[in-house]
Amino acid sequence: MSTTAAPVPICHAPRASSGAQQDLMPRRYNLGVQALSIAAFTLAFVGWLNETWLMWFDNPIWLNRYTEYAIILSFGIWRIIAENNAYTRKRLIILVSMVTLFWWLLPWLFPFYEPYVGFLWAQPVFPSVHVPGALTFFLILGLVFLFGRRIICGFNCPCVGIRETVGFAFRDRTLRSNWAWALRHSKWVFFLYYVGVMVVTQFPPNSWTVTFVGGFYLVVAMTYFGSFYLAPLVGNRFYCRYLCPYGATFGLLNHAGFYGINMDKDKCNDCRRCEQVCDMGIPVWKQGKDSGRVTALEDCMGCARCVVSCPTDALEIRDVRNLFKKSMKQNASYLLKREPLVDVSRKEASMRPVEARKLDWAEIAVKPMLADIQAQASRCLDCGVPGCSNACPLHNRIPEWMEQIAAGNIREAAQIAHSTSNLPEICGTLCPQHRLCEGACTRVKERGGAVTIGMVERYLTNEALEQNWQLAQPPQRNDKYIAVIGAGPAGMTCADELSKAGCQVEVFDKNPKIGGLMENGVPSFKLDKSFLVRRQRLLEQQGVVFHVGEEIAEGKLQQLLLSHDAIFLGTGAQFPRDPKLPGQQLSGVSDALAWLTNSQPIENQRVIVLGGGDSAMDCARTAIRKGASTVTVAYRDTEQAMRASPKEKKAAQEEGVAFLFEHKPVAIQGEGAVTGISFDAHCETVLLPCDKIIIAIGQVNRTPDWLKRLGIAATEKGAMAVDKLGRTGHPRIYAGGDNTLGPALVVTAVAAGRRAAQGILKDLRIRTRRLS
Repeated sequence: MSTTAAPVPICHAPRASSGAQQDLMPRRYNLGVQALSIAAFTLAFVGWLNETWLMWFDNPIWLNRYTEYAIILSFGIWRIIAENNAYTRKRLIILVSMVTLFWWLLPWLFPFYEPYVGFLWAQPVFPSVHVPGALTFFLILGLVFLFGRRIICGFNCPCVGIRETVGFAFRDRTLRSNWAWALRHSKWVFFLYYVGVMVVTQFPPNSWTVTFVGGFYLVVAMTYFGSFYLAPLVGNRFYCRYLCPYGATFGLLNHAGFYGINMDKDKCNDCRRCEQVCDMGIPVWKQGKDSGRVTALEDCMGCARCVVSCPTDALEIRDVRNLFKKSMKQNASYLLKREPLVDVSRKEASMRPVEARKLDWAEIAVKPMLADIQAQASRCLDCGVPGCSNACPLHNRIPEWMEQIAAGNIREAAQIAHSTSNLPEICGTLCPQHRLCEGACTRVKERGGAVTIGMVERYLTNEALEQNWQLAQPPQRNDKYIAVIGAGPAGMTCADELSKAGCQVEVFDKNPKIGGLMENGVPSFKLDKSFLVRRQRLLEQQGVVFHVGEEIAEGKLQQLLLSHDAIFLGTGAQFPRDPKLPGQQLSGVSDALAWLTNSQPIENQRVIVLGGGDSAMDCARTAIRKGASTVTVAYRDTEQAMRASPKEKKAAQEEGVAFLFEHKPVAIQGEGAVTGISFDAHCETVLLPCDKIIIAIGQVNRTPDWLKRLGIAATEKGAMAVDKLGRTGHPRIYAGGDNTLGPALVVTAVAAGRRAAQGILKDLRIRTRRLS
């Protein structure tokens, strides 16, 4: 039996940033900042080379080992000013100050020797933290035992100093895979070499031991400076994680002493920010969940980024001070000197008064205020592993546009939203967010509830377009002609993607208006149809040509194959599912789509809707507006099993719709016209009188025989068979949306349209670049 590997979850995406901004989460810097960092690394390397080997300019003060410390000071000031987090800023001040004073100014201005245990190979010059047997070496061992954190690493080590200050531009490259974590054990090879040095330096030198010790310092120097140039590939802490023998030594004392990082599992909300901020790649969240503490203390250098990034104070540091002050909790609130965070509760869009909205077909949602949108966006935790993005079929970059909208950058937020979704305002309106992004929101487990992602998505897109924000236009047209059949969400999306790539696109639809089921199957009180008109206008401005009211049959498709390079079929699932109920042919029985497209009033009639999805809610609420005296939704299963979104069900109840659960329809009653319907309800037969019955149990696919003759195979359920890029059995025909997936969601149709566009562009060998 074959198994499918679980998809790798999407992790935090580093944001593009200027050199004037640094945060706990890694950021992405431009090539100029990265080049400056590499140049600084190189200057530090040349300084050491000049003192030990090159001797350029007679080894001047500005080009020797002290050059590295001057670079740490200059970049450190830059970093301290740019740092947003108060605790990290304080730690950087300590680190830069200690390196400047302890490693640079004191040895340069006041050179002296310090006590040394063992045979004096050479007088160690202060400071000699890394020289086994020196006074400061033992002092550091004692401090690490008491306070942990590999304390020299985080607060007084030039190795970390240059990687924290100069190497900050490469934090986003930190390796976080399972193999990268396993590779950390390589440092124990260098540690054993270091232990050997500790031993042999206790005895008089000879030719062999001199070579042994000299080889050690050569290896340290080569790996130390060589790892500078690996930073753009593997992150700024490669040396600290995999090669540093000194860090390994102090790491062992992290375990032996009083140090620890504990996790309160009950407080943890699984945002996993702690893992994404750790430059040492420690799986903090996983270890905390498994053991209630960080177990890989040998790799922890005490930067406390994981602790101060925790929004719920679930992580706290422990050290020797807790022996004397047991109530001391070194969590984020303690380290940042902040009050416990007070969360803003979830707030959905307000609705128009029930009695007013039942009388018209206008949208029931009231446009929210910008302040409410920003308050909701600011609730986003920017999770290390964003559940919202992983649950979205489009993998929308939700935390990124939340960050922008919280800052009031509406156009920037809209641009990010359009980079993964072609219809964000429509998805924000129609998506069942409770099953997708909002259902996977980290805050859904909290008392305040999930962030109202759908409301924010809809608002930011509408607001940007109302401010005349324009979609990017393709740079130039190529010579490829594509026909898109069907102007539903899949067809509109595919046309958009192909047009942005420079293709010349024509869209054909049998209906007089574009939108497919969004136009014909979704009531206007739920979706403002001006959204579709605006999208058509935007696509036309982009160069897409629409042919509405034109149905494509076999002959026309053959003509299009002669005149176009590829054809995309986005024809949807057009046929109502057959309930196979006796009496379903009676007058007064209608399927959902026919009911929703029929504007005829039904004054004082009793309506029963069969079904439990959003379409059933649409039909029931449409009946209210058509004048029905009573409307009842009858569902065969339990209330908990209903597929309808909670907000749609709530709106229907507010408008007077009644619900019956565990009512399985048996037969429709009547002679010529419907008079009632019988149900099997709790092992009893129940007859309910009615004048109209709406069957809202979904649509099905039926691939036409003439398409099969073109090589387009059908699945067992009648859908068109395609590969992951929408390719059918015909080399130039592609398909996507409900005609391949079965009745699904707008967002899944958009995703299918994007995948098919990728397939067309790949097969036509068209190179693309992201325009929005």
